[in-house]
Amino acid sequence: MKRKKLRVVSAALVLCAAATFGAPAEAAAQTTPARAASVAAKRPGAEPKLTPEEERLVRDSKAAIIETGFSEGYFDAHFKPVKVHNSPGDRRVVWRFRLDGYETTINDSIGFYTDARGRRVDSHMVGAALGRTRDIRRTISFRRARRAMKACIGEYSPGSILLQRFDADGRVSLVFTAVSLPPPAEPASAASAGQPTPPPPPAGPQRDGPKPGGKKKKPFLKIGSIDLETGRCTKGVAQVGSPQPPANPQPAPKPAPRPR
Repeated sequence: MKRKKLRVVSAALVLCAAATFGAPAEAAAQTTPARAASVAAKRPGAEPKLTPEEERLVRDSKAAIIETGFSEGYFDAHFKPVKVHNSPGDRRVVWRFRLDGYETTINDSIGFYTDARGRRVDSHMVGAALGRTRDIRRTISFRRARRAMKACIGEYSPGSILLQRFDADGRVSLVFTAVSLPPPAEPASAASAGQPTPPPPPAGPQRDGPKPGGKKKKPFLKIGSIDLETGRCTKGVAQVGSPQPPANPQPAPKPAPRPR
């Protein structure tokens, strides 16, 4: 009888041990997601929960973007709200757009007007910025875009990615844009070094052409925009700094004396 009792007791201990070793694994599997969610909520920089008014701004901003031409499925796959401003002087929804490794932000500034019934109606500016949109499916690689930019404007400063109306007909495009680097400064020649500054020119009308001792004009830089769907480049020009004032501004003519 004693041996049978010992066997029963030992079997019960084995079952209890098995249950004890199996419980932590099951409990961990159930509590891990809840623990991860609470840690994510306490992370620094986590987005606060939106108010009902902010949620309405996001919904209406989404509807305004889809109205330009994007399909709703494409919008949900590539757009995400990252910031909502809802102060009296700044009502705006900031969206992040991602496609094929490219990323940019779109700001939807929100104004309002009063309709015929005296009701306040929001107006979204994002439609004017994007123009006529459509689902952009394919893009060129960034390596190819960099090669196209260098062939278009030469060496260039770090550029940026934009989603904006690009063609003459107002269609939206994903664009890589950059500005060419200014040419290196010319060193002062040995002949001009140590020479006195020439006297200012006499007053009166002057000839066209370079003026001694005058400031050199700021260089013109090239602006390049690469369509990331086709690789086509569009060029423009810009001058560094503000325009220089004329060297000898002519005084304004005096008004003729009134007859007495």
